[in-house]
Amino acid sequence: MTNRDDTRSPRSSAEAILDATERLIFGRGPGKLRLSAVAAEAGISRQTLYKRFPTKHDLLAAFSTRQEQQFEASLMRAIQAQKSRARKLDAALRHLVTYLDGKMAQAVGVDPAFAIQTLSDSLATQVQAFVRVLGDAFDTVPAVRQHHLTREQAAEMFLRMAYSHYLIPHPHVEVLLANLRSFAGLSRHTITRAAG
Repeated sequence: MTNRDDTRSPRSSAEAILDATERLIFGRGPGKLRLSAVAAEAGISRQTLYKRFPTKHDLLAAFSTRQEQQFEASLMRAIQAQKSRARKLDAALRHLVTYLDGKMAQAVGVDPAFAIQTLSDSLATQVQAFVRVLGDAFDTVPAVRQHHLTREQAAEMFLRMAYSHYLIPHPHVEVLLANLRSFAGLSRHTITRAAG
């Protein structure tokens, strides 16, 4: 009898493990995460799991890294069709308000402490990704243009405001987005279309 994971490449095996980890974390919370449950959810043997991720800490570190990479990739996709700096910033702000809805809304409901810790741990990395992806689009923000804030400080402000939506949801997401646009020096009304 062959194990289900014997024919998987190392990359697909790791992806299956991380996908399973995400489903379990957002379904039950990280406190109830067991490596044996991850292996079963991924459809692999525990031995294969332990070869890739010997400890729960190793698995959670890899999971966190993947979440950060997914954030940057999705941000790049959100702005790729935009030509002007203002439109790039506008598309990025819409993305910030909507990106975590599927993930963080679940995490907050399952394990609020984990959700807050995850946001806190990823803030610096996401600030750098935000600045790297948007670059000079931040120069359209009045406080950056007037040298009151750096690009990094503006990115952190936007991220912190967007994070707050997942901890204390705004009853009208479009109002939150309009406020972010106002802070960015953009029209309070969208200048880009939602991706989708």
